[in-house]
Amino acid sequence: MFEPISDNTAFSQKIVSQITDAIVRGELSPGDRLPTERELGNQFGVSRTVVRDAIKLLAGRGILHVRHGVGIFVSESQMAYAEMDGALYNKDNSIKDLFEIRKVLECETVVWAAQRATNAQLNRLQQILNDASANVDNLTILGERDAQFHVGLAEASCNLVSVRLMLTMLDLLSESRMESLSIEGRPQRSLVDHQQILDAIKQKDGQLAKQRMLAHLTGVEESIRFQIKK
Repeated sequence: MFEPISDNTAFSQKIVSQITDAIVRGELSPGDRLPTERELGNQFGVSRTVVRDAIKLLAGRGILHVRHGVGIFVSESQMAYAEMDGALYNKDNSIKDLFEIRKVLECETVVWAAQRATNAQLNRLQQILNDASANVDNLTILGERDAQFHVGLAEASCNLVSVRLMLTMLDLLSESRMESLSIEGRPQRSLVDHQQILDAIKQKDGQLAKQRMLAHLTGVEESIRFQIKK
């Protein structure tokens, strides 16, 4: 049912994608029991720690249910959510819908971050951008830092619901994000955008950060749409 993970790109996220896809295709049904962590590790060719991280992500999203001492099961009440995941990877209209929500959420998130971010949070965001700049030619690392930056902004807003929603949306966009970063000039543009957003937050200028986030998300959405239509 599952294929070995063949490279170092976000191991746990790839496992999440394969399990979600198996549910969408009907290979796994509500109430089905999954193999053990050890068996999944053997199938995917990864460590149990990586499998455990993926299971935690899926359980947190309500797609899987872990019964300690019994096993890992497909939740019976969240199939529609799994189906939504599969659709969002492939449908242009769903990309539009998702970015509409991202624009609402993230544009307000940076306003809150400008008001509430601690020095430690700002320093971590800067470290993420510095590492991204040092690895601009490594799309794997760049994609990971891109996701970390957006989640870090949500954390800096000191709003736990914002963090949860951001994690969910970035999971849904993981493949499209990597495709957009593969477009010539897009990684450099995103790095500039991110630094400008962070600079506005450091200046405690929430409205400027909001304007820059809106411009950034609009540019990313256009890049993804372009890639989908190729």
